[in-house]
Amino acid sequence: MIAVTVKEKSKSSDALEYELIEAEVPKISKQECLIRIQASGVNPSDVKALLGKMPNLTWPRTPGRDYAGIVLKGPSRLIGREVWGTGGDLGMSRDGAHAEFCVVDIAGISEKPKSLSMVEAGSLGVSWTCAWLGMVEGANVKKGETVVVFGANGKVGEASIQIASAVGARVIAVERDNDNYLGHATEAIEVINCAKEPNILSALMDKTNGKGADIIMNTVGSPYFEVGCNSMAKNGRHIIISTIIEENIINLRTFYRGNFKMVGISNMDHDHIVSSKLLESIKSGFDNGTYKPFPIIPENIYSLDKIELAYKSVLQNLSRDRIVINPEINP
Repeated sequence: MIAVTVKEKSKSSDALEYELIEAEVPKISKQECLIRIQASGVNPSDVKALLGKMPNLTWPRTPGRDYAGIVLKGPSRLIGREVWGTGGDLGMSRDGAHAEFCVVDIAGISEKPKSLSMVEAGSLGVSWTCAWLGMVEGANVKKGETVVVFGANGKVGEASIQIASAVGARVIAVERDNDNYLGHATEAIEVINCAKEPNILSALMDKTNGKGADIIMNTVGSPYFEVGCNSMAKNGRHIIISTIIEENIINLRTFYRGNFKMVGISNMDHDHIVSSKLLESIKSGFDNGTYKPFPIIPENIYSLDKIELAYKSVLQNLSRDRIVINPEINP
C-alpha cells in the first residue's frame, strides 16, 4: 500500500518532513478491522503533528485523524460496511488514515450516515466531535438559550452553530471581518463583524438586553477570552477549545458571583473507540437532514502523491473550505 510516514523531528522546526512510502498492507488481530480509506480530511492538528507540535506523538507513524472508508477485513458481519471515524490517537500515537489502508479496533467501528458521501463523511470527525463535546456534553445547550460563537466561520464554529440552532437556541455569530455566517443553520443567525464593531462587549450586551449569553463557544481563545467572560448571563458557560496566548486573567469575584462555568474541551483525549460513540450520537442529525456536511470543493480533494499541497494549504490557511485526501485518485 501507499502511505505517508513521518519520522521524529525537533519541535523547533517548521519544515514539513514526511515520506510517501510503499508498505505492506497491515495485518490485523481478532480485535481489529482493516479499512480501505476513501477519504481523510486534513486538520490543523494533523499538520501540527507533522511539525512535532502535538502531544503523545509516536514515531514513526502515518498522520490522519479523520476517515471514511469500507471495511475490507474483520468480522464477517462488518465486511463491506461503509464506515467513518476519528480519534485523538489516530495519526498521533498510532497510524492514521493518510494512506490506502488503516487499522482500527472493532469497538471503534461506526457506520457512516447514509446521507453523506465518503468525502463528506471523511471530513467531519475532528470538528464535529469537538463541537459536540463542548455544546452538548460540556454546556448542555437547550432551546431558548442564547449562544455566542466566536470564530463562527471556522469548522468547529460552524458545527457548534448547527448543533445550537437545531435545538432551538438563539445564536449570535462573532466574525473577525465578515458580515455573514457562511455555514448551514436551522434558524437565522445574527452576526457581529469585529472589523465594523469597535466594542464587541457592548454589542453583545445590547443584543441580549444587558443579560449576556448563556453559552460562549470560544473557538479562538485568548483574543476573545476577556469579552467572553464579561458577556455571560447568570449560570453562563464559557467553552474554550483553543488559544493563542496561554495565560489569561479572570476576575474570580465576577466568576463565582455569576455562577459561571469554564468548560475546557480537547478531543485529543478521546481515542477512536470513544470518538465512535460520539459519532453515533451525531449520526442521526445528518441522516434526518437536521445537520448538513461541510461543502467539499473538487479542487480541495488531493491524491496521496499531491499530499504536500494539501498539507501546505492547511498550514498556510489558504482555504476556509475542507481539504481532503482521497487515496483512490490515480496520480
